[in-house]
Parts: sequence; structure tokens; C-alpha cells
Amino acid sequence: MKISSQKLVSMIYTIHEGSELLENVDTPVSFIYGKETNLLPIVEKSLNGKEAGDELTIEVSPELGFGEIDNSLIFVDSVSNVPKEYSKIGMQIDFKNEKGQKRKFHVTKIEGDNITFDGNHPFSGKILIYKIKITDVAETEAVKA
Repeated sequence: MKISSQKLVSMIYTIHEGSELLENVDTPVSFIYGKETNLLPIVEKSLNGKEAGDELTIEVSPELGFGEIDNSLIFVDSVSNVPKEYSKIGMQIDFKNEKGQKRKFHVTKIEGDNITFDGNHPFSGKILIYKIKITDVAETEAVKA
């Protein structure tokens, strides 16, 4: 069965930047093709017409992926201004802007008394290589009924 609108798709995948492994999903994730998903549009579009067992590699530019790095979303503060539980590299914290909108920032560097926060997606500015294996394609319950 080929992937098309309303099909239940299961897949495993890895995401690399060059030779660096950024993400490894070796337990199948499932979604209904054509419905709202967390997949990048270029990745979802590349799956159309594929079948269980198919493997594909997709190169995703920053423009089609998570965007370029926005330097206005990177700032440095004093470690003394930050609660201790957030003073570790990789920690995430929600900040609100003057309009009350939340954005996740993650700690990227701690140097001396300075801590750096970055509100960009961790994959921003990167050329990503997705390696995907389709593990199953099935009808959805709504289609079966």
C-alpha cells in the first residue's frame, strides 16, 4: 500500500548534520498522512507514494527546515540572575516577551559569571540529512468503516 492522504504511516528515522547524529528514533512513530503533523513539509511531501520497507534520504536546507539562526534570539545574562536549576547547559526555560508570548530558550554556554540563552530551534542554521525507513502503511479506522 502506498502512502497517500489519510493513510496511517509508521516510520523510524535519524537526523544528521554531516556525520554528527542529532536525533535517532528507532521505535516507529505513527501519523496520519495529510493531517496536521510535526513533520517538516518537505519531509512529509517526500513520503508521498512510498511503501512499507522503502528507505529514503532527504537533505533539508535551513530555509526548508528550522530556519536560519536569528541572533536577536540569543542573549547573555549573569548566572546570579538565573535560578540554580536552570544553570546547566541544555536546560530549557520559557521566557515571555512584552506581548506575553512564550518562547522556549535553552542554555548553550556558561562562562564565568555569564550564561547564554538561545531561543532558536537547536536545528536552526543546519543542513539536515533525514534517513527514513517506512515500517508500515495502513488504512485509518475512518476509512475502514
